[in-house]
Amino acid sequence: MEQQIRVAGMTCAACEAKIKYLFEQHKSISEAKINLETGQVNLQVSSELELDALEGILLGHDKYKIVSSPTEEKKGTSFWQTYKPLLITAIAVAVVSMTANLAHDEPGFMRWMRYFMAGFFIAFSFFKFLDLKGFASSFSMYDPLAAKVPIYGRIYPFLEFGLGLLFIIDFNYLFTNIATILLLGISTIGVIQSVLDKRKIQCACIGTIFDLPMSRVTIIENSIMIGMAIAMIFVKSI
Repeated sequence: MEQQIRVAGMTCAACEAKIKYLFEQHKSISEAKINLETGQVNLQVSSELELDALEGILLGHDKYKIVSSPTEEKKGTSFWQTYKPLLITAIAVAVVSMTANLAHDEPGFMRWMRYFMAGFFIAFSFFKFLDLKGFASSFSMYDPLAAKVPIYGRIYPFLEFGLGLLFIIDFNYLFTNIATILLLGISTIGVIQSVLDKRKIQCACIGTIFDLPMSRVTIIENSIMIGMAIAMIFVKSI
């Protein structure tokens, strides 16, 4: 017989594979079919399982939770709780960039932006390196280039890290900023499409170790960085 449940917290193909594996280890479950976008799990069971038994299967995997409705899944989750890792990282990068800027003999807003972009790329690439395979899988779900060329998702964190180093040494402002616009621009196209389609997928901007949902916040984040790159090109060109 079939039993249907919903599992919150699945954000990528790795999550889908893990949930499938966990359920299929239970002696009463012969097969588990997962719908990553909706969170629905269809179980082929010998007899219907109680909620306690189902929750026991996920015991020790706090990222995942069995829910009865989308409302329950979102209940009690504030904006700060949802985006806490992203906000803390951005604030930390901004403070460090400001400190480095003020310590310079000639501090200025453009220098602060350069330091901020360096810190942004290096910090965010670090989170991606922690689970490179998982990041590539999640990234390919919305980035149009990574979806067509899988290896791009694998090298993306290295490109980010490289850009961070280029901003630190102030290498060829035109090349570095155009590369930034292209790198983030391609990703932003995919993010916008995913948000418009209301797809429930993970934003991989800080890797997969944090469960960060795809939303307008991601669009704003990318747009700010692209705006900074354009501003730096414009100011240095006049």
